[in-house]
Amino acid sequence: MSDLKVYWPESDPARQESSPAPVEVTGETSDEPEIYYFSEWVRKLNRPDLDPLALRARNLSLNRTCPGCSRAGVLPLMLNDGRIDGSGRMVPGSATLVGFRCEQCSHEWQP
Repeated sequence: MSDLKVYWPESDPARQESSPAPVEVTGETSDEPEIYYFSEWVRKLNRPDLDPLALRARNLSLNRTCPGCSRAGVLPLMLNDGRIDGSGRMVPGSATLVGFRCEQCSHEWQP
């Protein structure tokens, strides 16, 4: 079993390159440590357009209140195109989000 060591790249004087080197995948186990770069994951986390679930969550969060009456009773409007599970029911969150409707004033808008 190996240990996972975490360090800050700025504190390592031996590392001078600006971009990470590509990691080669081999079938052999080697004694050299594998380095995982946090900057790759930070770039992925800052781009929600690459992840449809993150984009959906952002839309739901930004549209919590009605732009017409500023109340919080908002229902998401979805198409009936979601995935069906083994029991014949739709999987929550799998349908296409097309808009929102306020329960108080019946105002509808797109995300």
